[in-house]
Amino acid sequence: MTFTSTLADCWLGLCRKAPVLHTTAAVVLGDSGETPSIQPDAGGAAGRQGRIRNGIGIATASIRALFSEKRLLGFSFLSGLVILFLVLAEQWNLSHIGTSYAISNLITIQISDTHLIAFDLRLFLIEAVCLSGFTLLLAALVRYRNARNTAMPITVHRAFREAGRHAGTLAALSITMAFVATILLEIASQNPFTGTIVSAISHAMFWLPYAYYFTPNGIFTTLFFSFQMVVANAVLFLLALYVVPAIVLEDKGLISAIAGSFRLVKKTWRELLGCALVFGAIILGVALIGLIIGQSPALLNNDYDFFLQESRGQVLMMAACYVFLLACGMLMALGTTVPGIAITDLYTCGKKGSVSRAMAKVVTPVSEPHQ
Repeated sequence: MTFTSTLADCWLGLCRKAPVLHTTAAVVLGDSGETPSIQPDAGGAAGRQGRIRNGIGIATASIRALFSEKRLLGFSFLSGLVILFLVLAEQWNLSHIGTSYAISNLITIQISDTHLIAFDLRLFLIEAVCLSGFTLLLAALVRYRNARNTAMPITVHRAFREAGRHAGTLAALSITMAFVATILLEIASQNPFTGTIVSAISHAMFWLPYAYYFTPNGIFTTLFFSFQMVVANAVLFLLALYVVPAIVLEDKGLISAIAGSFRLVKKTWRELLGCALVFGAIILGVALIGLIIGQSPALLNNDYDFFLQESRGQVLMMAACYVFLLACGMLMALGTTVPGIAITDLYTCGKKGSVSRAMAKVVTPVSEPHQ
């Protein structure tokens, strides 16, 4: 690819020069098992821009890999099943709100003398199951992608089998994140400040105009709360960015993996910024489409009657809303796979200490393993 040669010839903003013979003394640095990182551009503007460009390259390469390597779509399909379970479980959860069964599953946590949080055990259970599924999928994806980066590809089945060897540590991570996610969701729903922000966003984008008047009761409420849970889970995975790769690839415990992930984030934050620019642009684009749909009455001079009469705009608006929601669901399923690919490649870059060498391995085609 042209992409590979560009990164190899001009790394971190420094282009190759004509070869010159120099005589230097041999110096042995550190452990012989690890190649020391050379950062000639540390702190330089050109170097920062080069590493950000490398991050953009990793993000775009992860998107291309998803569609060029068909087996990766299997991870997206499984992620879609986990998201579908989340929606159905949340529908069941909302249908029991206010019942004696729901009240019996609430635990009150006192934060201060005047602030209490109602901890919902059912919500925690749903989060634990979903996050366990997402964590296992990410662990298998990391193992599968890392094997391809090292030119020793493995099958998807073997990737899941090897990820399963770390089931205990992955389960501990999932339960920890489920507990934190439940607390965050309860605080967001019970705090007036965050409640106002969430309400403003929901009325602007997710309560798509008037379509919910003609749908089964609660379906849009279910989808909105499910979306909130997906966002909370995504934030937690971002905070624990390199934890799963450290567990799967280095056989680390949970605490040491978390500690090591913070060190790697500090080391690769410029590449992470490049990835964030690409993925953030996609998210903003989808959000803009949702905003246009949600604010379409105002864009059409507040002709609300257009959306209420079947002879005029009701069918058209219903189609627009549901196609948009279906597209969002598919993007969420794909969105759980693409960042997983990028995380694996970023982890490889951080551990190798050389973005150019790691990126060359990322984009070098390798033969498929025999099933």
